[in-house]
Amino acid sequence: SLGDPVVNITFGTGNSSGSNFVPPAAYTYTSSTCPNDGSYTITGSTSSCFGGNWHSVGADHTGNGNFMLVNASYTPGDFFSSTVNNLCPNTTYEFAAWIMNVLKSNGIMPDLTFRIEKPDGTILGQYATGPIAGETNPRWLQYGFFFTTPPDNPAILLRITNNAPGGNGNDLALDDITFRPCGPAVTATISGTTGNISACVYDQLP
Repeated sequence: SLGDPVVNITFGTGNSSGSNFVPPAAYTYTSSTCPNDGSYTITGSTSSCFGGNWHSVGADHTGNGNFMLVNASYTPGDFFSSTVNNLCPNTTYEFAAWIMNVLKSNGIMPDLTFRIEKPDGTILGQYATGPIAGETNPRWLQYGFFFTTPPDNPAILLRITNNAPGGNGNDLALDDITFRPCGPAVTATISGTTGNISACVYDQLP
């Protein structure tokens, strides 16, 4: 079970990019919904980019806000970073984001690493997506991992890094970057019966 996010980057709605979004230092903002290499935009949709080589994306992951659309730089680098303080020690958190490969045709596939570090650069945990293949239809997929904070409860840096080069491909959309605490695992069992049982919320089972 997941709690309220400590970090929640939704990219806002309409003309707002969201007050808690920090732009990536290595990228240039553009108002175009078809950014060129090394640029990004915050938008609620994109269509007919680069002769139709990109998917037309009509909405963000939730269907009612903006997302970050990136045409990756030729040099790998960070898409996102944020420092978090005063976390609970020995607590499990989920670091995740929703991602879409917007390229229709064959090309360089996005390849990201989610990383959690101490301020001195010591890596506390990381997860690699591997190459994210394109799909026939645009589809948001969530990537991320679970991480348990150490006992000394240091300040931590959340980082999403682009590993692939730019050029023909490595074009992607990101949405709903979250870092949120997890409750304990819940295991449900039913005793005294055999076979299958169908139940809905609030049903009282015999």
